[in-house]
Parts: sequence; structure tokens; C-alpha cells
Amino acid sequence: MVCQPDCSGRLFEPMGQPTIDRRFTPRFVLMSTCHSDGSSSKATVFVHAFGCQMNAHEGERLLGMLLDEGYQEALTPDAADVIVLHTCAVREHAVHKVVSEVGRLARLKNARTMLKIGLTGCVAQSDGASLLGMAPGLDFVVGSRAVVRLPSVLRRVAAGERVVDVADGEYLELGLAAARRDSLRAYVTVIEGCDKFCSFCIVPYTRGREYGRPASVIVEEVRGLAAEGFREVTLLGQTVNAYGRKEGGAGEGEVDFPELLARVSAVDGIERVRFVTSHPNYLGEGLIEAMVRLPEVCEYMHLPLQAGADSLLKRMNRGYTVAEYMSRVERLRAAVPDVALVSDFIVGFPGESEREFRATLDAVEALRFASIFAFKYSPRPHTRAERWGDPIPEPVKAERLERLLVAQRRIADEHNQSLIGTLQEVLVEGESSRAPAHLEGRTRTQRRIIFPGPAQPGQRATLRVTGIDRGRLVGRVAATPSHVA
Repeated sequence: MVCQPDCSGRLFEPMGQPTIDRRFTPRFVLMSTCHSDGSSSKATVFVHAFGCQMNAHEGERLLGMLLDEGYQEALTPDAADVIVLHTCAVREHAVHKVVSEVGRLARLKNARTMLKIGLTGCVAQSDGASLLGMAPGLDFVVGSRAVVRLPSVLRRVAAGERVVDVADGEYLELGLAAARRDSLRAYVTVIEGCDKFCSFCIVPYTRGREYGRPASVIVEEVRGLAAEGFREVTLLGQTVNAYGRKEGGAGEGEVDFPELLARVSAVDGIERVRFVTSHPNYLGEGLIEAMVRLPEVCEYMHLPLQAGADSLLKRMNRGYTVAEYMSRVERLRAAVPDVALVSDFIVGFPGESEREFRATLDAVEALRFASIFAFKYSPRPHTRAERWGDPIPEPVKAERLERLLVAQRRIADEHNQSLIGTLQEVLVEGESSRAPAHLEGRTRTQRRIIFPGPAQPGQRATLRVTGIDRGRLVGRVAATPSHVA
């Protein structure tokens, strides 16, 4: 599973006015809504993004594209003329959740008869026209490879059509504005699609084959973000560290991923660089050396293992053994001792025995991950594993998942306790939502930390960790906060 699902179902909640990347010229005409008294105003749009960071960033770009089209952002679904659900298809549960959400939102049409509701993204790409029957309240379905045409689709919908568009088109990230929700940290897509074809994963079928954006375009985007005041960028890809490995094609083979990290890190004003999600087969010496050499690159690695038994990994078509994974992690930790290692796991994969599951528990104990994302297996359309059915009973999956999470919670607690008394560099994000009169930020290893100040958003502060509060670190300022030139 190469999409990191840490924000599945996360609503694009308003955080003040979005920051719009205006380096691209608006290309669309103004839309308006006519009222019963004959007056008109801009049509309003509400975007709800499900899934991984890439989906969250695409939600930003969808909203930015529609704002340039002439729409106005609605702060709630109740105030929208158009509701766009940008979907993720990595897990079956996500599909059910989206269809249920459409049914709930369709009830708003009783009060807002002109309301239009549509799906974009991977569920739309995978299920296409069948979604119109599954969710009668839908007005449009636009696949992940066609979202660049969303404005023209909405014009057809406004004329009374129910539209399905899942044909291939331009990549969304090319030439589109982004309504970014954060003024300090930004996502930047560097590679799209996946060539791995893991037996459980739908991504190659909904996203297509790997395509890397040209390095020059990526660096230009990062320079623009730095000029707008962003201090941290996260480079995104379903298999981000595969960047630059293909020969030929636009942008492919121009530079490898370590060199891309170096070019992004060299942009004035960018203080932190992160990347997700990595594949174990591409964790080589060049990438490890770049993490050591480039101070802007944070000590954080999301490296999905998926299972702790070689027999499971072979059926999953992951392309490595547990021993090979551990050897690569050993080299990484030898060079970057403070690295926070994060992983993904699937429990209840077809044919998983109790012995194979215990091997996964053993691997988690041995590897001591800072955190994990773990899910019960669900068959996805088009994948090889779909043909094997779903033979592990749901109660067995649930019991195994709970055992895995209990083990990981204990390990994470031990990780956090080991940090008490240490000094941590933090990028200050703003007021804490959890502790009144406190600030909050993230360490280089992506741990959230709460502290009383003094500091201002955008500053870097050195904090001494003093405790733990419901899984988050608590600290106090140990050095004067500063901006880095």
C-alpha cells in the first residue's frame, strides 16, 4: 500500500482564507448563481478530500482551480452550490464511506434544488458510471486521470447533464493553482502513479504508471513557495524514491531522487524537506547519504513493510524479504541514528496463517517503529489478490489488528518516554488546539510537541522535552526562537 492513509476521511476544514498560488494565469470564465429576485453572485464550492497526502494536495489544487474558474469557497456543505468529494480507493471501507456521504449530502438538495454533488479521484476512476446507480444523488463522476477537465464538466452539469468522465487527461499538478491550507508547510507532487503492481493495491489501475515531473519544474514550484513564506515542503509520490529511475519521457531520468532532494534543499528560505512514501527497494546508499549530507532533509522515513513473513511478502508481490528490509533499515539507522521509521501493515491478507501473523508481530518488536498505519485487508477491484477472495473471517482480522496496535502503542510510548529530557528543534506552527495558551509545532522527526512559548509561528525553537500528554510531547523553550535566513 503505497498511499499513506494517515489522513483518511479528513475534511478540508477552513483555516482562514486559503493561500492561492497565483503563478499561473486563470484560464476559465466566471460562473454565477441566479437567485429568485434576479440578482446573481459567484457560485460556491465545497471540497472534501479523503485519503493520503497526495489526495489532500490534489484537493488543494482542485479548489484553487475552481477559485480561478470564478467560484467562491463555501465554508460548509450547507452553503455550497457545488460539493466535490475527492476520493481515495485504497481501502474498500473508503468507498463505502464516500457512497454513504453522498447519500447524506443529497438530502441538502431538498433545500437547495440547484445543488450539484460529484465525485473526483480514485473511486471515480475505478467505479465510473456505476456510481451513478449506487448513489442517485450524484451529478458528476470525474476520474483521477480526468480532473483537469472538472471546470468543463461543471459547465455541462449546470446545463442539466449527469456527466461521467474517466478518460485519460493531463496530470492535475501541471499548471494549476493551489488553495493551500497551511502558510508554513506545503505539499509538492514529484511523481505520479506506480509501476509496482503489488497484488493488493489498486493504485496502478486508478493512477496509472509512474510519471515524474521535470526537476526544473519542481524546483521552480518550491522557489515560488519559499517566496510566499513557506518554510517546509513535503515531496509526494506513491513511490517517491523511485523518482528519476525511468529512461526517457518528460522529466524521467533527468536527475535521481537524491539529487532532487539536493536541489530542493538548496532553495533559499526552505528550512525543512520531507518526502513520502518510499519503497524499501529504493532505499539505497545515495538516499541515505543525502539524508546525512543535507541538513534540510528531516530524519523521518515512511517505509512500508506490509507483513513480517516472507511468504506473505511474496504473495503481496513486494519484491523484498524481511531480512532485506531489516538490512536496509540497519544501514539507515547506522547513518541517521535519530531517524523516525514509520511503516504500513495489512492484517488478514488472503491465506494469512496465525504463524505468519505472529511473524509480523515479531518484526514490529524487532524494528521498533515510531508509528505504524495498520489496516484489515479488503479486496480491491482489478488487483490480483481480488481473485483469491477474502477468506480470513472478519473477527479474526479485527483481533489480529488489535494485537498489532496494542504492541505498537507500547513501543510508541517507550519511544516518547525516551525523549524526555532531550532537546528537539521545532518549527512553530501556531496555537495548540489541545492546550489553551500554549503553542504547538513539529520536531524534525514529525512528532507534535506542545509548549508555553515564547515563540511565533514560522520560528524555529529548541525545546527541552518535559513530558507526554496523550501521545504528544510537552516541552519548554531552551533556546531563543529564531527565523533562519
